[in-house]
Amino acid sequence: MIRLSASLIALTLFSAGAAAQGIDINSAATIGSNSSGEYVRAFPALRDNSPKAILARLDRLCASERSSDQQRCEKAWRVINRAHADLQARRAAEAAAASHGVSN
Repeated sequence: MIRLSASLIALTLFSAGAAAQGIDINSAATIGSNSSGEYVRAFPALRDNSPKAILARLDRLCASERSSDQQRCEKAWRVINRAHADLQARRAAEAAAASHGVSN
């Protein structure tokens, strides 16, 4: 129930922001729900979601010898690595646009 609620809230918030920016609502909603769903699956809702607490839980998960924990660990790192690659690509695109005098 928590996962569904979090996804619906993220979808609603993202859709409202997309409409205000003039983005196609259907594609923005899809992007928002996919990103939110991946995050919720990798890091279920807990009380302390500070970066330090999340990394501590991830370290404990990856240190476990259970195969299910190892699979969750690998999945979490795939999500993290994908998000980092997306961030780097966005930064590179912004730097390239800035060097060519293009602004948003």
